[in-house]
Amino acid sequence: MKHIALLSILYLLVVLPVIGQTNLIDDSDVQWSLAAVGDVIMNRQVSPYDQPNDPAFHDLANLIRSADAAFMNLEQSVFRLADFEGWPAPLGNMRGNYELGPPETLFDLKLMGFDLFNQANNHTTDYGVEGLRETIKLLDELGLVHSGAGENLGWASRPGYLDTAKGRMALIGMASTFQTMSRAGEATPDVMGRPGLNPLRIERRVEASPETIAMIREVAGAYGENVSTDQFAEVQFLGSTIFPGARDQVLETVNVNDQTRILSEIRNASDQADYVIVNSHSHEPSNESLMPPNWLVDFTHEAIDAGASTFIVHGPHQLRGVEIYKGRPIFYSLGNFIFHIETIDPMPSDIRERYDVGMDALASEVYDTRFKVDEDGNATVGYPSDEKWYRSVLVMMSFRGKNIEEIRFHPIELGWELPRSQRGTPRIAPEPLARKIIEHLAELSAPYGTDIRYEDGVGVWTADSR
Repeated sequence: MKHIALLSILYLLVVLPVIGQTNLIDDSDVQWSLAAVGDVIMNRQVSPYDQPNDPAFHDLANLIRSADAAFMNLEQSVFRLADFEGWPAPLGNMRGNYELGPPETLFDLKLMGFDLFNQANNHTTDYGVEGLRETIKLLDELGLVHSGAGENLGWASRPGYLDTAKGRMALIGMASTFQTMSRAGEATPDVMGRPGLNPLRIERRVEASPETIAMIREVAGAYGENVSTDQFAEVQFLGSTIFPGARDQVLETVNVNDQTRILSEIRNASDQADYVIVNSHSHEPSNESLMPPNWLVDFTHEAIDAGASTFIVHGPHQLRGVEIYKGRPIFYSLGNFIFHIETIDPMPSDIRERYDVGMDALASEVYDTRFKVDEDGNATVGYPSDEKWYRSVLVMMSFRGKNIEEIRFHPIELGWELPRSQRGTPRIAPEPLARKIIEHLAELSAPYGTDIRYEDGVGVWTADSR
């Protein structure tokens, strides 16, 4: 009996604690991986290319599938128009395409290994609230984690959670670039909330030097504006307010309420999950700019200080630089991943009216007009006219706990020189294009102190290269 009692004590003091430790995840030392890409606008299936006889696509998909989790921005609604008699209907005042893909697009993306989807962007409500709801419904039916949009501001702001063998991952999506009608509204005790996206509003104050504002006052008066004679008063002109200042400038700041809400959600997610992935759809200052605005740099830093493991920006449709801040990566734009912007068919009447092609025009005639396609079939304006929109990277991140250890940038090309029917689908880029893409990314990242090396067709950053 004495020996049994002694063995029992040893079991309680030594063996049981060890057994318990093997079933727990110490997130400070766990190695995990995250694949990330930029914008996905997809209306054609890509699964037929996922075969060994198309290694440039097949190998790309296998890389994504090898990660513990994979993230992308879903810049479209997903449903089949023929399934609805009257709704969802397209909204008005859209500047670009009404981005829409059939359910098969989500099936293919899941097959490729994607399981984390941002929904907050300037195309969230192209087909109104009903289009948003149908997309959310399909994401849920497929078991895909999504964030950035919901039935009201509270749900749109909440993280989506993915449980993996390496720990629990949270995704928080938002957009600073969006249609006004897309912004989710907060519910009150007596009024229901408004479905939409999680907004990060940017407040802009236009200031003009004494010389400039004097000219603006004169021009505004000529246009019939009621202009004050007080030289220190602001001027209303063509729907804008211009304030007197020391010099001509536009001051941009993040809306305090949005900032407080989003950072609070990040802190909450860092308590509820082991790793937090934060992303924003931010075209600012413009798609042509290779540098993010100062307010975005500041906000990404605040997000990481609040608990984000990484911050991923999408929206500008081309690559921007990479920063490592406090051991955690910030990607200021990952460009495009799937870019099927010329094969959306059918399309709303608004687009035909915008390009003055007539209501009976074919989709191909709309795109020929929009992109000014010449007699040789080459676009002369817009996205299809420039290769930079069709060159990007697949990012493979390796973390230990919340800190990044290695990033591998796999250069991809989206078939810029292919016909419209094939353009926009990603494949691993061949030499010498692969080197060109990585060297371009390295140049953009150098101002942040990020050293990206080109090795055997891949860009590489490691923690010891800082």
